[in-house]
Amino acid sequence: MYRVCFIDDDSQFEIPLFRDVFADVFDIVSATSYAEIKSQMSNRGNWQPNLFVLDLYFPSGLPDQDAIEALKTEPLTVENDNGEIRPAYRNYLKAGDHLQRVLDAHKQGPTGGLELAKKVEVDYPDVPIVFYSRKATIEDVIRCLAAKNVWAVERKPTGRNEAETIELTKSAKDRLVRRFERAILKPDADTVKRKKAAAKIMIEVLTEFDK
Repeated sequence: MYRVCFIDDDSQFEIPLFRDVFADVFDIVSATSYAEIKSQMSNRGNWQPNLFVLDLYFPSGLPDQDAIEALKTEPLTVENDNGEIRPAYRNYLKAGDHLQRVLDAHKQGPTGGLELAKKVEVDYPDVPIVFYSRKATIEDVIRCLAAKNVWAVERKPTGRNEAETIELTKSAKDRLVRRFERAILKPDADTVKRKKAAAKIMIEVLTEFDK
């Protein structure tokens, strides 16, 4: 049985869900921080991981409750674009701006996950990393794939509520298990190497585009 470390900041829903769905396939150590994961592994003696599965978005501080409440009174409104490009694009920008405001209010961002991956790379240079996130943007995916030991970025199944998210995760179990095992076995190392090279080029492009 492969040994998997799962780190996510949500100890009330995400960690129990991951364990419930995958514990019959993998030997799992789970925690909300890297320090706690290291402590748990130490307590299990000679236990060494085959894979790290990391959340990407971690809080950088306490949520701004005033901003959260303000967002509740300012729901996202979009216009009827009637299939026209410009109003559809305006709706796209509004949605992106609203998502960023929600993330900012909750103090959520991808920096925590990427910093976590760097710690894993130092301590476990031969162990692959898979990011497991529902909020990752295409820019996030590019930056993740450019990181040294990151093998893949998988999207968490997401429903309209917790019950639906649980059912969707269970439905996606076989597919996700295959993806995690593929990262462990590394059968497509050359393909991933090419993706990393392309990701590094794309980061340069994005940097230039943002200037």
